[in-house]
Amino acid sequence: MTRKDYLIIGGGIAGTTAAEFIRINDSSGSITIITEEPDRLYSRVMLPHYLRDMVPYDRLYVRKLEQYQEKNIELFTNSRARRIDTENKKVILESGEEIEYGKLLIASGGKVNKLKIPGAELPGVAYLRTITDVKNVKDLMDKAKNGVVVGGGFIGIEYAQSFVKAGLKTTCIVREPYFWSLVVGENSGRFINKILEDNGVRVITDSEVAEFVGGETLGTVKLSDGKEIQSEVAGIGVGIHMDLEYLKDSGLKINKGVITNEYLETEIQDVWSAGDTAEFRDVIFNKHHQMGNWSSAAAQGKIAGQNMAVGFGPPAGGSREIFETVSAYTISIFDRTFTFLGDPVPDENTELIERGSVDEGKLGRIHVRNNQIVGASLINLPADRQALTNLIKNRVKIETRKEKLADLKFNLGDLNN
Repeated sequence: MTRKDYLIIGGGIAGTTAAEFIRINDSSGSITIITEEPDRLYSRVMLPHYLRDMVPYDRLYVRKLEQYQEKNIELFTNSRARRIDTENKKVILESGEEIEYGKLLIASGGKVNKLKIPGAELPGVAYLRTITDVKNVKDLMDKAKNGVVVGGGFIGIEYAQSFVKAGLKTTCIVREPYFWSLVVGENSGRFINKILEDNGVRVITDSEVAEFVGGETLGTVKLSDGKEIQSEVAGIGVGIHMDLEYLKDSGLKINKGVITNEYLETEIQDVWSAGDTAEFRDVIFNKHHQMGNWSSAAAQGKIAGQNMAVGFGPPAGGSREIFETVSAYTISIFDRTFTFLGDPVPDENTELIERGSVDEGKLGRIHVRNNQIVGASLINLPADRQALTNLIKNRVKIETRKEKLADLKFNLGDLNN
Protein backbone atom coordinates (compact mmCIF):
# COMPACT_ATOMS: atom_id res chain seq x y z
CA MET A 1 0.00 0.00 0.00
CA THR A 2 1.24 3.47 -0.93
CA ARG A 3 0.34 6.77 0.71
CA LYS A 4 -0.29 10.11 -1.00
CA ASP A 5 -0.78 13.46 0.67
CA TYR A 6 -3.29 14.41 -2.02
CA LEU A 7 -5.20 11.87 -4.09
CA ILE A 8 -7.44 12.97 -6.96
CA ILE A 9 -9.94 10.68 -8.67
CA GLY A 10 -10.41 12.04 -12.18
CA GLY A 11 -7.91 13.43 -14.68
CA GLY A 12 -10.19 15.93 -16.42
CA ILE A 13 -10.03 19.71 -16.17
CA ALA A 14 -11.36 19.82 -12.58
CA GLY A 15 -8.94 17.23 -11.23
CA THR A 16 -5.92 18.50 -13.15
CA THR A 17 -6.54 22.13 -12.21
CA ALA A 18 -6.95 21.12 -8.57
CA ALA A 19 -3.61 19.30 -8.63
CA GLU A 20 -1.87 22.32 -10.11
CA PHE A 21 -3.29 24.71 -7.51
CA ILE A 22 -2.39 22.32 -4.73
CA ARG A 23 1.18 22.41 -6.01
CA ILE A 24 1.20 26.23 -6.11
CA ASN A 25 0.42 26.21 -2.38
CA ASP A 26 2.21 23.08 -1.24
CA SER A 27 5.57 22.59 -2.92
CA SER A 28 6.43 19.27 -1.32
CA GLY A 29 3.25 17.25 -0.71
CA SER A 30 2.81 14.16 -2.87
CA ILE A 31 0.02 14.50 -5.46
CA THR A 32 -1.45 11.63 -7.50
CA ILE A 33 -4.22 11.73 -10.11
CA ILE A 34 -5.92 8.48 -11.06
CA THR A 35 -7.93 8.40 -14.28
CA GLU A 36 -9.77 5.65 -16.13
CA GLU A 37 -8.69 7.08 -19.46
CA PRO A 38 -5.41 6.21 -21.19
CA ASP A 39 -4.59 9.84 -21.84
CA ARG A 40 -3.37 13.00 -20.17
CA LEU A 41 -5.66 16.04 -20.06
CA TYR A 42 -7.36 17.00 -23.30
CA SER A 43 -10.13 19.49 -24.06
CA ARG A 44 -13.59 17.99 -24.35
CA VAL A 45 -14.93 21.26 -25.72
CA MET A 46 -12.42 21.11 -28.58
CA LEU A 47 -13.48 17.66 -29.79
CA PRO A 48 -16.14 19.05 -32.19
CA HIS A 49 -13.54 21.51 -33.53
CA TYR A 50 -11.41 18.54 -34.56
CA LEU A 51 -14.39 16.96 -36.30
CA ARG A 52 -14.80 20.16 -38.32
CA ASP A 53 -11.07 20.34 -39.19
CA MET A 54 -10.67 23.52 -37.16
CA VAL A 55 -7.78 22.13 -35.07
CA PRO A 56 -5.32 19.27 -35.61
CA TYR A 57 -5.56 16.19 -33.41
CA ASP A 58 -2.48 17.05 -31.34
CA ARG A 59 -4.01 20.38 -30.33
CA LEU A 60 -6.73 18.56 -28.42
CA TYR A 61 -4.23 17.84 -25.66
CA VAL A 62 -3.89 20.77 -23.27
CA ARG A 63 -1.14 19.35 -21.05
CA LYS A 64 2.14 17.68 -21.92
CA LEU A 65 3.50 14.79 -19.86
CA GLU A 66 6.49 16.99 -19.06
CA GLN A 67 4.19 19.48 -17.32
CA TYR A 68 3.03 16.81 -14.87
CA GLN A 69 6.64 15.85 -14.24
CA GLU A 70 7.78 19.44 -13.75
CA LYS A 71 5.11 19.96 -11.09
CA ASN A 72 5.82 16.55 -9.54
CA ILE A 73 2.24 15.39 -10.14
CA GLU A 74 1.92 11.64 -10.59
CA LEU A 75 -0.58 10.51 -13.23
CA PHE A 76 -2.02 6.98 -13.09
CA THR A 77 -3.83 6.28 -16.38
CA ASN A 78 -6.11 3.30 -17.11
CA SER A 79 -6.92 3.17 -13.39
CA ARG A 80 -10.41 3.00 -11.94
CA ALA A 81 -11.46 3.38 -8.32
CA ARG A 82 -13.54 0.44 -7.12
CA ARG A 83 -14.26 1.55 -3.57
CA ILE A 84 -13.49 4.35 -1.12
CA ASP A 85 -12.93 3.66 2.56
CA THR A 86 -13.22 7.10 4.14
CA GLU A 87 -12.91 5.72 7.68
CA ASN A 88 -9.42 4.40 6.98
CA LYS A 89 -8.71 7.05 4.33
CA LYS A 90 -7.88 4.78 1.45
CA VAL A 91 -9.01 4.14 -2.13
CA ILE A 92 -9.14 0.61 -3.54
CA LEU A 93 -8.56 0.37 -7.30
CA GLU A 94 -10.03 -2.19 -9.69
CA SER A 95 -6.53 -3.68 -9.90
CA GLY A 96 -6.69 -4.43 -6.18
CA GLU A 97 -4.06 -1.81 -5.33
CA GLU A 98 -4.82 0.30 -2.27
CA ILE A 99 -3.77 3.93 -1.88
CA GLU A 100 -3.91 5.77 1.42
CA TYR A 101 -4.59 9.48 1.23
CA GLY A 102 -4.26 12.52 3.42
CA LYS A 103 -6.79 14.52 1.41
CA LEU A 104 -9.07 13.27 -1.36
CA LEU A 105 -10.79 14.98 -4.29
CA ILE A 106 -13.60 13.28 -6.21
CA ALA A 107 -13.68 14.68 -9.75
CA SER A 108 -14.48 11.60 -11.81
CA GLY A 109 -16.94 13.36 -14.13
CA GLY A 110 -19.80 11.84 -16.08
CA LYS A 111 -20.32 8.98 -18.52
CA VAL A 112 -22.41 9.11 -21.68
CA ASN A 113 -25.90 7.66 -21.63
CA LYS A 114 -26.07 4.85 -24.18
CA LEU A 115 -29.11 3.79 -26.12
CA LYS A 116 -30.38 0.31 -25.38
CA ILE A 117 -32.30 -0.53 -28.53
CA PRO A 118 -31.80 -3.13 -31.28
CA GLY A 119 -28.70 -2.45 -33.34
CA ALA A 120 -27.20 0.01 -30.88
CA GLU A 121 -23.90 -1.90 -30.90
CA LEU A 122 -23.49 -1.68 -34.68
CA PRO A 123 -20.32 -0.01 -35.97
CA GLY A 124 -21.50 3.39 -37.09
CA VAL A 125 -23.47 4.15 -33.92
CA ALA A 126 -21.16 6.60 -32.17
CA TYR A 127 -20.82 8.68 -29.00
CA LEU A 128 -18.76 11.82 -28.42
CA ARG A 129 -17.30 12.11 -24.94
CA THR A 130 -13.64 11.08 -25.02
CA ILE A 131 -10.65 11.63 -27.26
CA THR A 132 -10.94 7.98 -28.26
CA ASP A 133 -14.54 8.59 -29.30
CA VAL A 134 -13.65 11.54 -31.52
CA LYS A 135 -11.23 9.49 -33.64
CA ASN A 136 -13.95 6.92 -34.22
CA VAL A 137 -16.52 9.57 -35.19
CA LYS A 138 -14.05 11.23 -37.56
CA ASP A 139 -13.29 7.93 -39.30
CA LEU A 140 -17.00 7.19 -39.69
CA MET A 141 -17.71 10.66 -41.09
CA ASP A 142 -14.91 10.36 -43.62
CA LYS A 143 -16.55 7.22 -45.08
CA ALA A 144 -20.19 8.34 -44.89
CA LYS A 145 -22.58 10.19 -47.18
CA ASN A 146 -25.51 10.33 -44.76
CA GLY A 147 -25.58 11.09 -41.04
CA VAL A 148 -28.27 10.95 -38.38
CA VAL A 149 -28.09 12.85 -35.11
CA VAL A 150 -30.02 11.54 -32.10
CA GLY A 151 -30.64 14.02 -29.30
CA GLY A 152 -31.70 17.62 -28.89
CA GLY A 153 -28.94 19.17 -26.79
CA PHE A 154 -25.41 20.55 -27.06
CA ILE A 155 -23.83 17.40 -28.48
CA GLY A 156 -26.63 17.06 -31.04
CA ILE A 157 -25.92 20.61 -32.24
CA GLU A 158 -22.19 19.82 -32.51
CA TYR A 159 -22.82 16.62 -34.47
CA ALA A 160 -25.18 18.40 -36.88
CA GLN A 161 -22.67 21.13 -37.68
CA SER A 162 -19.84 18.62 -38.07
CA PHE A 163 -21.84 16.38 -40.39
CA VAL A 164 -22.91 19.31 -42.57
CA LYS A 165 -19.33 20.64 -42.72
CA ALA A 166 -18.20 17.19 -43.91
CA GLY A 167 -20.81 17.22 -46.69
CA LEU A 168 -23.12 14.62 -45.17
CA LYS A 169 -26.86 14.70 -45.77
CA THR A 170 -27.86 15.32 -42.17
CA THR A 171 -31.02 14.50 -40.20
CA CYS A 172 -31.65 15.27 -36.53
CA ILE A 173 -34.05 13.13 -34.51
CA VAL A 174 -35.44 14.99 -31.50
CA ARG A 175 -37.83 13.36 -29.05
CA GLU A 176 -39.32 16.73 -28.07
CA PRO A 177 -40.95 19.41 -30.30
CA TYR A 178 -37.68 21.36 -30.54
CA PHE A 179 -34.12 21.52 -29.25
CA TRP A 180 -33.73 22.07 -25.48
CA SER A 181 -37.51 22.03 -25.09
CA LEU A 182 -37.39 21.73 -21.28
CA VAL A 183 -35.17 24.79 -20.95
CA VAL A 184 -35.46 27.40 -23.71
CA GLY A 185 -39.19 27.59 -24.39
CA GLU A 186 -41.13 27.22 -27.63
CA ASN A 187 -40.06 30.37 -29.48
CA SER A 188 -36.34 29.91 -28.82
CA GLY A 189 -36.57 26.17 -29.47
CA ARG A 190 -38.27 26.63 -32.81
CA PHE A 191 -35.75 29.36 -33.66
CA ILE A 192 -32.92 26.86 -33.11
CA ASN A 193 -34.73 24.31 -35.28
CA LYS A 194 -35.02 26.99 -38.00
CA ILE A 195 -31.31 27.86 -37.82
CA LEU A 196 -30.46 24.20 -38.36
CA GLU A 197 -32.95 23.81 -41.20
CA ASP A 198 -31.69 26.98 -42.89
CA ASN A 199 -28.25 25.34 -42.94
CA GLY A 200 -29.44 22.16 -44.60
CA VAL A 201 -30.29 20.00 -41.60
CA ARG A 202 -33.53 18.05 -41.66
CA VAL A 203 -35.08 18.15 -38.18
CA ILE A 204 -37.60 15.46 -37.25
CA THR A 205 -39.31 16.27 -33.96
CA ASP A 206 -41.58 14.34 -31.59
CA SER A 207 -39.90 11.13 -32.70
CA GLU A 208 -37.61 8.43 -31.36
CA VAL A 209 -35.26 5.85 -32.82
CA ALA A 210 -36.61 2.33 -32.55
CA GLU A 211 -33.78 0.41 -34.19
CA PHE A 212 -30.45 0.74 -35.96
CA VAL A 213 -30.41 -1.53 -39.00
CA GLY A 214 -27.37 -2.92 -40.76
CA GLY A 215 -25.00 -5.82 -41.30
CA GLU A 216 -21.32 -5.31 -40.68
CA THR A 217 -22.02 -1.61 -40.30
CA LEU A 218 -24.93 0.80 -40.00
CA GLY A 219 -27.25 1.13 -43.00
CA THR A 220 -30.48 2.77 -41.87
CA VAL A 221 -32.07 4.26 -38.78
CA LYS A 222 -35.63 3.09 -38.11
CA LEU A 223 -37.94 5.47 -36.26
CA SER A 224 -40.79 4.64 -33.89
CA ASP A 225 -43.35 5.39 -36.62
CA GLY A 226 -41.71 2.86 -38.93
CA LYS A 227 -39.93 5.32 -41.23
CA GLU A 228 -36.34 4.52 -42.14
CA ILE A 229 -33.55 6.99 -42.85
CA GLN A 230 -30.43 5.99 -44.72
CA SER A 231 -27.35 6.61 -42.59
CA GLU A 232 -23.80 5.29 -42.34
CA VAL A 233 -23.09 7.16 -39.11
CA ALA A 234 -25.40 7.97 -36.19
CA GLY A 235 -24.15 10.47 -33.63
CA ILE A 236 -25.79 9.93 -30.25
CA GLY A 237 -26.11 12.79 -27.77
CA VAL A 238 -28.64 11.86 -25.10
CA GLY A 239 -26.90 13.23 -22.03
CA ILE A 240 -24.57 11.94 -19.36
CA HIS A 241 -24.91 10.34 -15.94
CA MET A 242 -22.73 10.33 -12.87
CA ASP A 243 -20.94 7.02 -12.40
CA LEU A 244 -20.80 7.03 -8.60
CA GLU A 245 -21.27 3.35 -7.83
CA TYR A 246 -17.75 3.22 -6.40
CA LEU A 247 -18.85 5.65 -3.68
CA LYS A 248 -21.46 3.26 -2.32
CA ASP A 249 -20.88 2.61 1.39
CA SER A 250 -18.30 5.41 1.52
CA GLY A 251 -20.42 7.44 3.93
CA LEU A 252 -20.53 10.36 1.50
CA LYS A 253 -23.87 12.07 0.99
CA ILE A 254 -24.99 11.43 -2.59
CA ASN A 255 -27.94 12.84 -4.52
CA LYS A 256 -27.51 13.37 -8.27
CA GLY A 257 -23.90 14.14 -7.43
CA VAL A 258 -21.65 14.30 -4.39
CA ILE A 259 -23.10 16.81 -1.93
CA THR A 260 -20.68 19.56 -0.88
CA ASN A 261 -20.84 22.93 0.82
CA GLU A 262 -19.86 26.23 -0.80
CA TYR A 263 -16.18 25.38 -0.22
CA LEU A 264 -16.61 22.14 -2.22
CA GLU A 265 -16.08 20.13 0.98
CA THR A 266 -18.14 17.03 1.65
CA GLU A 267 -19.51 16.21 5.09
CA ILE A 268 -16.59 13.82 5.58
CA GLN A 269 -13.38 15.46 6.69
CA ASP A 270 -10.59 15.72 4.12
CA VAL A 271 -12.82 14.81 1.16
CA TRP A 272 -13.79 17.33 -1.54
CA SER A 273 -15.59 17.12 -4.88
CA ALA A 274 -15.39 19.26 -8.03
CA GLY A 275 -16.58 19.29 -11.64
CA ASP A 276 -19.57 17.35 -12.94
CA THR A 277 -19.72 15.15 -9.85
CA ALA A 278 -20.05 18.01 -7.35
CA GLU A 279 -23.56 18.96 -6.23
CA PHE A 280 -22.46 22.05 -4.39
CA ARG A 281 -24.22 24.71 -2.36
CA ASP A 282 -24.56 27.71 -4.67
CA VAL A 283 -24.41 30.87 -2.57
CA ILE A 284 -25.91 32.98 -5.37
CA PHE A 285 -29.10 30.93 -5.61
CA ASN A 286 -28.98 29.45 -2.10
CA LYS A 287 -29.49 25.88 -3.26
CA HIS A 288 -27.53 22.78 -4.21
CA HIS A 289 -26.99 22.04 -7.88
CA GLN A 290 -24.45 20.85 -10.45
CA MET A 291 -22.67 22.74 -13.22
CA GLY A 292 -21.76 20.50 -16.11
CA ASN A 293 -19.48 22.61 -18.25
CA TRP A 294 -15.76 23.01 -18.85
CA SER A 295 -15.23 26.53 -17.50
CA SER A 296 -17.13 25.82 -14.26
CA ALA A 297 -15.19 22.58 -13.77
CA ALA A 298 -11.90 24.46 -14.16
CA ALA A 299 -13.03 27.13 -11.71
CA GLN A 300 -14.13 24.50 -9.18
CA GLY A 301 -10.83 22.67 -9.57
CA LYS A 302 -8.98 25.86 -8.67
CA ILE A 303 -11.07 26.47 -5.54
CA ALA A 304 -10.95 22.84 -4.43
CA GLY A 305 -7.18 22.70 -4.89
CA GLN A 306 -6.61 25.91 -2.95
CA ASN A 307 -8.91 24.78 -0.14
CA MET A 308 -7.24 21.38 0.09
CA ALA A 309 -3.88 23.11 0.55
CA VAL A 310 -5.03 25.75 3.02
CA GLY A 311 -2.27 26.54 5.51
CA PHE A 312 0.67 25.85 3.21
CA GLY A 313 1.17 29.33 1.81
CA PRO A 314 -0.10 31.88 -0.72
CA PRO A 315 -2.46 32.28 -2.40
CA ALA A 316 -4.54 29.94 -0.23
CA GLY A 317 -2.87 31.06 2.99
CA GLY A 318 -4.89 30.15 6.05
CA SER A 319 -8.45 30.69 4.87
CA ARG A 320 -10.83 28.75 2.68
CA GLU A 321 -12.35 30.28 -0.44
CA ILE A 322 -16.01 30.03 -1.46
CA PHE A 323 -16.86 28.83 -4.95
CA GLU A 324 -19.06 31.54 -6.40
CA THR A 325 -19.69 32.00 -10.10
CA VAL A 326 -22.45 32.64 -12.60
CA SER A 327 -22.30 29.62 -14.84
CA ALA A 328 -22.10 30.37 -18.56
CA TYR A 329 -21.83 28.19 -21.63
CA THR A 330 -21.76 29.44 -25.22
CA ILE A 331 -21.96 27.40 -28.39
CA SER A 332 -21.96 28.39 -32.05
CA ILE A 333 -24.86 27.17 -34.16
CA PHE A 334 -23.46 27.72 -37.62
CA ASP A 335 -23.24 31.54 -37.89
CA ARG A 336 -25.27 32.22 -34.72
CA THR A 337 -24.37 32.04 -31.04
CA PHE A 338 -26.32 30.42 -28.23
CA THR A 339 -25.61 31.00 -24.53
CA PHE A 340 -26.93 29.59 -21.27
CA LEU A 341 -26.40 31.81 -18.20
CA GLY A 342 -26.95 31.27 -14.49
CA ASP A 343 -29.84 28.98 -13.59
CA PRO A 344 -31.54 28.38 -16.96
CA VAL A 345 -34.12 25.83 -15.78
CA PRO A 346 -37.43 27.51 -14.87
CA ASP A 347 -39.63 26.39 -12.01
CA GLU A 348 -43.12 27.36 -10.86
CA ASN A 349 -41.76 30.55 -9.30
CA THR A 350 -39.95 31.74 -12.42
CA GLU A 351 -41.25 34.63 -14.51
CA LEU A 352 -40.14 34.35 -18.14
CA ILE A 353 -39.47 37.45 -20.23
CA GLU A 354 -38.57 37.22 -23.90
CA ARG A 355 -36.16 39.78 -25.33
CA GLY A 356 -36.11 40.34 -29.09
CA SER A 357 -37.82 38.12 -31.62
CA VAL A 358 -37.24 35.57 -34.35
CA ASP A 359 -37.98 38.27 -36.94
CA GLU A 360 -35.20 40.41 -35.49
CA GLY A 361 -32.84 37.43 -35.59
CA LYS A 362 -32.07 37.85 -31.90
CA LEU A 363 -34.00 36.19 -29.12
CA GLY A 364 -33.39 35.84 -25.42
CA ARG A 365 -35.39 34.35 -22.59
CA ILE A 366 -34.69 35.91 -19.20
CA HIS A 367 -35.61 34.14 -15.95
CA VAL A 368 -36.77 36.29 -13.04
CA ARG A 369 -37.50 35.21 -9.46
CA ASN A 370 -38.35 37.56 -6.62
CA ASN A 371 -37.68 40.52 -8.94
CA GLN A 372 -34.10 39.34 -9.58
CA ILE A 373 -32.68 37.93 -12.80
CA VAL A 374 -31.45 34.38 -12.11
CA GLY A 375 -30.74 32.99 -15.58
CA ALA A 376 -31.13 33.37 -19.32
CA SER A 377 -30.82 31.70 -22.68
CA LEU A 378 -29.59 33.94 -25.49
CA ILE A 379 -29.65 33.41 -29.25
CA ASN A 380 -27.41 35.84 -31.15
CA LEU A 381 -27.23 38.28 -28.22
CA PRO A 382 -23.54 38.09 -27.22
CA ALA A 383 -23.47 41.70 -26.04
CA ASP A 384 -26.06 40.93 -23.33
CA ARG A 385 -24.00 38.21 -21.69
CA GLN A 386 -21.79 40.33 -19.43
CA ALA A 387 -24.58 42.67 -18.33
CA LEU A 388 -26.80 39.74 -17.40
CA THR A 389 -23.94 38.01 -15.61
CA ASN A 390 -23.41 41.10 -13.46
CA LEU A 391 -27.13 41.45 -12.74
CA ILE A 392 -27.33 37.83 -11.60
CA LYS A 393 -24.16 37.95 -9.50
CA ASN A 394 -25.06 41.27 -7.86
CA ARG A 395 -28.65 40.16 -7.20
CA VAL A 396 -29.96 43.44 -8.59
CA LYS A 397 -33.63 44.17 -7.90
CA ILE A 398 -35.39 45.13 -11.16
CA GLU A 399 -39.08 45.34 -10.21
CA THR A 400 -39.60 48.93 -11.41
CA ARG A 401 -37.80 48.36 -14.73
CA LYS A 402 -38.82 44.79 -15.53
CA GLU A 403 -40.82 45.74 -18.63
CA LYS A 404 -37.65 47.15 -20.23
CA LEU A 405 -36.05 43.70 -20.46
CA ALA A 406 -38.02 42.82 -23.58
CA ASP A 407 -36.80 45.83 -25.55
CA LEU A 408 -33.64 45.14 -27.56
CA LYS A 409 -32.94 48.86 -27.69
CA PHE A 410 -32.64 49.01 -23.90
CA ASN A 411 -29.09 48.58 -22.59
CA LEU A 412 -29.26 45.93 -19.86
CA GLY A 413 -26.12 47.36 -18.30
CA ASP A 414 -28.17 50.37 -17.21
CA LEU A 415 -29.98 48.13 -14.71
CA ASN A 416 -26.74 47.83 -12.74
CA ASN A 417 -26.79 51.59 -12.04
